[in-house]
Amino acid sequence: MKESPMKKLAKNLADGNLSNCYLFFGEEKYLINLYENKMKDFIASQGEASMNTDVFWEKESVSNILAALETMPFFSEYRLVIVKNSGLFAAGRKEDSQTMAAGLKDLPESSIILFIEDNVDKRNALYKTLAQVGQAIDFERPAESDLAAWIVREMKSQGIALEKQGALYLIRAIGGSMENISQEMTKLAAYCSDKKAAAEADIDKICTKGLELRVFGLIDALAAKNAAKALKIFENLMDAKESPIMVLSLIARQFRLILGCSQMKGKSQSEIAAALSVPPFAIRECMKQAANFTESTLIQAIKDCLEADVGIKTGRIGDKLALETLIVKYGT
Repeated sequence: MKESPMKKLAKNLADGNLSNCYLFFGEEKYLINLYENKMKDFIASQGEASMNTDVFWEKESVSNILAALETMPFFSEYRLVIVKNSGLFAAGRKEDSQTMAAGLKDLPESSIILFIEDNVDKRNALYKTLAQVGQAIDFERPAESDLAAWIVREMKSQGIALEKQGALYLIRAIGGSMENISQEMTKLAAYCSDKKAAAEADIDKICTKGLELRVFGLIDALAAKNAAKALKIFENLMDAKESPIMVLSLIARQFRLILGCSQMKGKSQSEIAAALSVPPFAIRECMKQAANFTESTLIQAIKDCLEADVGIKTGRIGDKLALETLIVKYGT
């Protein structure tokens, strides 16, 4: 099996066998920051880091960047040049991108350049050049199983035992980025420091719930025919500046999961979880919700979510009104 770019980078850092140029981009900023710091640590291990690390920010001239790359390292084997959000990998700096692409083909062996970008167009000439002569790494969110394993390891490093099932529950409860999860793990570890172990009940008590779990609570309110509570949850989500379209998407997803559970009655939680590609604990909760909806109601709810989405995107109805109408319909 082909080695992933991130694993290859980790191996190269461990071996001290680095390329001369890198591009870090993608949604998981936690991993980008982690590997940026690992690159800095590598330079520090070779000699004086402060004298051999340059950082350039948005719209820095290409000539300045190339000049830094041509500068010999000071009592060290390598010089690291970090360029953040340059705009060179997107439209708008075509000439500069071409100049930089030419420069990457003739870098001194002692120089390493690391681009960290929010916007990357893989059709860009500089991207294509860098991918040929160096490594372009898209830091995507890890698979849930890998994320859970990371959580178990991180909690253990803080002296707290957490089972894999608890890690999966934490992922669902927190949602969002690894940075968010990392912050919540720190809180959880402090809360559980006396007993040296954490469980789902501890996560419920101390961690700030993510959007997905709050939408789950909204569905619970609908199942209980408590429109007032569901509307209050929705109001709190809007106050927290959550996207109405994202909330609608999660409501539709939850209705589909409940329908899937309803249609697979008689199968085990693990079988249903595998079929629907969600963790078993989520299936357990969906099965409870399924008892409060008929299959025909769930099918209609999914259709209504789709119609609401189309209505919002075509401008026929406001996003908040569309969701409030949906909540009232299924909560009364």
